[in-house]
Amino acid sequence: MSEGQAKLKILVAHERLALGQAIGRVLAAQGFAAVTVTDTAAAEQAMRGDMFAALVLDVALPGGKACHELIQLAKFELPAPIPAVVLVASVFRKTSYKRRPTQLYGADDYVEIHRLGDQLPGKLWHLLGGDPAAMPGLVEAEAVLSTIQDEGDQRLFEQRGRTLRLSELIVADLILYAGDRVLAATTQAEARELLANDLESARQLFRQINPVPLAPGVDPIGAAFDDMMRMFNLDPGEPR
Repeated sequence: MSEGQAKLKILVAHERLALGQAIGRVLAAQGFAAVTVTDTAAAEQAMRGDMFAALVLDVALPGGKACHELIQLAKFELPAPIPAVVLVASVFRKTSYKRRPTQLYGADDYVEIHRLGDQLPGKLWHLLGGDPAAMPGLVEAEAVLSTIQDEGDQRLFEQRGRTLRLSELIVADLILYAGDRVLAATTQAEARELLANDLESARQLFRQINPVPLAPGVDPIGAAFDDMMRMFNLDPGEPR
C-alpha cells in the first residue's frame, strides 16, 4: 500500500456506537480513516455521499435494508463501488471459532465480533492490496481492545427482555453461517425445512438469554426468520 493510500476511508456500519468508535481507533492506528454509522439509513446515506475503500458491515445492522441489500448497493449500484466489504458476525459465542460462513452474499470476508480488534486491520490491509511486510504492528491501547471485547460480549445479554431485537440478532447470525441453504430455498417454507436444526439451536440460545416463558404458539425466532426471508423475496409457499 503506497503512501498515497495511507488514509483510505473505511465506513464502519455497526449498531453499537462505542464498538464502532473503538474499531475506528484501531483502524486509525493502521493508517486508515474511519467513518462510523449505526443504522442502515445512515450507512446508505454515507455510501451515496462519499467514497470509501471498504465497508465493515454488521450483519444485524438495524433499519430498513437487509445486509445483502447493502452489499449489493456497495459493490454494484454506487457510481464508485466500494472495493472491499467485510461482514461482522452479530453475536459472540464460545463455539464461534468452529464455524465458518457458507455464504457471504457478495462480501469479501467476515470477522467474528470479538476478533475485530486483532483480525479486522489485517483483513482490510490484505483486501486493499497492502504489502504484508509494511503493515503497522497492532499497538492500540489495551483499553480500546477491551472495549471491543466487552461490547461483543454484552450485545446479546443486553437484549434480555427485548424479544424482537434479541431474535433479530440471533437470526442474522444464523443466516450468515447457513447461507448456502438460505440461497438454496425457493420459498419461506422450504427455508424453514432446510434450516430446521439451525432454527432449533437458535431457539435454545434465545431461551438461554431470555428464560421468561413465552405464550403458547409464540415463536420469536421463527417470526424473525420469516421476516428476513421476505427480504430475500421468498414467498411463503410450500417446500418444492
